[in-house]
Amino acid sequence: MAEVFDAIVMYQQDRKEKDLMVKMLTKQGGKRMFYIKNGKSKRYQFAADVQPLTVATFEGTLNPTGLSFINAVKESHQSRELMMDVTKNAYMTYILGLIDAAFVDNQPIGKWYEWARLAIEKIESGLDPQGIANFFEIKLLPAFGLEPTWGECVVCGRRDLPLDFSEKLNGTLCQLHWEQDEQRMNANPRSVRVLSQLNKIDLKQLGSLSLKEETKHDMARVMDKIYDDQVGVHLRAKSFIQQLDGWSQRLAQRGQQKPTDESK
Repeated sequence: MAEVFDAIVMYQQDRKEKDLMVKMLTKQGGKRMFYIKNGKSKRYQFAADVQPLTVATFEGTLNPTGLSFINAVKESHQSRELMMDVTKNAYMTYILGLIDAAFVDNQPIGKWYEWARLAIEKIESGLDPQGIANFFEIKLLPAFGLEPTWGECVVCGRRDLPLDFSEKLNGTLCQLHWEQDEQRMNANPRSVRVLSQLNKIDLKQLGSLSLKEETKHDMARVMDKIYDDQVGVHLRAKSFIQQLDGWSQRLAQRGQQKPTDESK
């Protein structure tokens, strides 16, 4: 029986010569894989509505197991901002990839649908996409089996001193106890403070996010190390983001170089 459901398109895969498999994060039924017959055909009427990062209301069949199907599209929204900005597109793709890796298919995860939809809106409105991605990285850690302590010292509980992150002790350490982990992150206290704040808020509360490049790079380093060392999730979208960051840093360095004397 057909039903109406809300969804965010996560990605597409080719199936046979003309068909598509489309992964969606649905509000009502979690992550589902949809079979789109003739989805690669130029005549397929919903081609634009099943593009990645599209937010839409569909009518179709959500099967409890196996493949689901689309009959009609009630309404859809494609973010021109995300389509035109490769960095914003990459971060949103990464966020959806993390959600995909964290949860099994066909399991209702309505909160994550709402947060993903809100993430699209906030990135569209100009909030820093890396900060939004860091929010999801932190919030998804429990789904991967990790629940680190943020914002207070795991040894004494103090919050009023500079903090660093310790993988060994699974949380933040205050300045008085840094010697307990010689392999701690050596992170900037400012970046640890921002990450700790992201851990305790709801995405709806995030109205602004103004970060210095130095802070952003350090936040990324901390979260990348946690995911590399403890989670073990390596997504292509993240690798692409790291490449983009490397390119932008090289361009910035070239721009800072002093011009050479002009030849006479």
